[in-house]
Amino acid sequence: MKVRSHSFVSRMLLTSTVCCCLAPLSGISAPASSSAKAAAYAFADKNDPNAKVFTNSLLGSLRKNVKLADIAALPDPAVRRLAEELRAGTYNVHPRVGKYMAYEPVDSLAKRLKTSGYSRFENPTGIYFTAGEDALVIMQGAGNEKVELKVHDFGPDGKEKSYILKNGVNVIKMENNGLGYISYYTDDFKNAPQVSVHVAGGKVNGVFDSSKNTNEDWKKLLANTVCEVIDIKGKQVQLIYSVEELRKSCPDKGLELINLYDQIMRYQHEIMGLVKYNKVPRNHILGRVIWRGFMHADGLGAAFHKGTMNSVANPDRIPQEAWGISHEFGHVNQTRPGMMWVSTTEVTNNLFSAWANFKLNPKSMRLEHERINGGDGNMIGGRFNAFLNAAIVNGEQWLCQKGPDKMQGYENGGDHFVKLVPLWQLQLYFMAAKRGNPDFLADIFEKVRNESQEGKSNGRLQLDFMKNVCDATKQDLTEFFTKTGMLKPIDKDMDDYRRAQLTITAEECKELADYAKKYRKPDSPVIYYISVNSLDAYAKKLPVTGKENEGVSGDGNSRIVSHDVWKNVAVFETYKGDDLVRVTMVGTDSPDNSSTRVVFPEGSTRIMAVSWDGKRLPVYTAGK
Repeated sequence: MKVRSHSFVSRMLLTSTVCCCLAPLSGISAPASSSAKAAAYAFADKNDPNAKVFTNSLLGSLRKNVKLADIAALPDPAVRRLAEELRAGTYNVHPRVGKYMAYEPVDSLAKRLKTSGYSRFENPTGIYFTAGEDALVIMQGAGNEKVELKVHDFGPDGKEKSYILKNGVNVIKMENNGLGYISYYTDDFKNAPQVSVHVAGGKVNGVFDSSKNTNEDWKKLLANTVCEVIDIKGKQVQLIYSVEELRKSCPDKGLELINLYDQIMRYQHEIMGLVKYNKVPRNHILGRVIWRGFMHADGLGAAFHKGTMNSVANPDRIPQEAWGISHEFGHVNQTRPGMMWVSTTEVTNNLFSAWANFKLNPKSMRLEHERINGGDGNMIGGRFNAFLNAAIVNGEQWLCQKGPDKMQGYENGGDHFVKLVPLWQLQLYFMAAKRGNPDFLADIFEKVRNESQEGKSNGRLQLDFMKNVCDATKQDLTEFFTKTGMLKPIDKDMDDYRRAQLTITAEECKELADYAKKYRKPDSPVIYYISVNSLDAYAKKLPVTGKENEGVSGDGNSRIVSHDVWKNVAVFETYKGDDLVRVTMVGTDSPDNSSTRVVFPEGSTRIMAVSWDGKRLPVYTAGK
């Protein structure tokens, strides 16, 4: 670290800092040179030579009628050059001065929330530095807490260096290129004072702050950046995205972009119980562009390759791309280990993805509406049907069910999307249909945050989850858990990013079933059949209507059932004699949910329609 006192500076080039006049775009606010601001940062020493030239100790404005002789008398060359440029009107101070607040230490917040880390790049200055330059940084208002200037290069081979700041003038020899951040993290963040900082070195790149800026500011920013990325600050989300890609994908809708990200994060915080329990952190979650790989989450936050910017940085496409965005941020927010045990690493984060998908684009759901081969040919709804047949028909254990992404070798870790379906069904039933406590997940997340899971096995964590669902909903859901394969004995070495044992005994299953008997049974005995296509029937308790062998067409291995005749169906069950051989989600292979292609394997004899309350009506009987 090379930080030197201003009295040892020999020369400083500030001409490179001249920029076009924009509205204040960095920090929390940009103090002007009023007498009130001057009094707030009065010179501690009235004999300080700077006091004769500058209105306050931030050195952001000159006193009236300052003479060249007064400036020439300043002992420090760097400060003298700053004063000369202020007097000549060639130095725009506003984007360089800001107030910055303290944040909870990243590791402390992660420990408190039991998540991964939030942003390590709070308080963007919007200033870009180059290696070798001397940067003049003036800070006031800091107490005993450590404040640093962090300089990070977000390029492919980015480097980072932090420099401790003190109140007063700091001159820093930059060791790398990068954007500057006032790194101010302390466990006493609620009481720590804001600090005021004037960054007189580097070049203005700008910060877009949704609380202060407009789309007109956005366009000016994109036109005047000096760095390949730009800082975008929302209420809960911080983005550092490619300027080149933003100019193409989001040329004039910066507010819409960051507001959509904030909305997605709001959904996550609601599910996590942070909104309900007043624990939404001051800290931002970070999304950044990367130059290698695709999408992932790591210790810095969520990362999106430059090639994905046309989707994740385009506000017109984000409703359709919300799944991927929510998925990566969801990895950061996975509450571990209480909501993330073996073989669920790519599952419980998708609680957030499915909900964001539902809220922003319910007509195109990843689970219900994607055309894919779930085992019976390429069909809309193939993923959902893969779950219904693996779990309900074949009785496979949860986490070990086959699906489109894993039709073989699924016995020790199945298809990630198929694993998600029963969790999504709980969200649909309680949160969307409101057939019980819509805050059940919020209450569960809060419970696992407050309880210790130390020493608990993966099997115990899964059992605890089911117990917590029953407690949060005050309903006996053991039949649902049994049918979906969650409450079944298992003793397997499970595959995930790590291999680990998952053991649940028959005795433990019985203990949980006995425990849940104190609660009432749910209104619907077939929650395991709910999908977004049948949501209204569950929410409004709509009875199935239809007449046997009417509204049914086709032959071979499927039948088309018209919803003009058959209404309010949850699923269609296909039987061979008395044996259930297939379950088909209502709306399968129909772009507008106007019909269902029901799988009817060779030898099948009849199709039954199942309603939200478990009642069954005959739809089609072969040969009748």
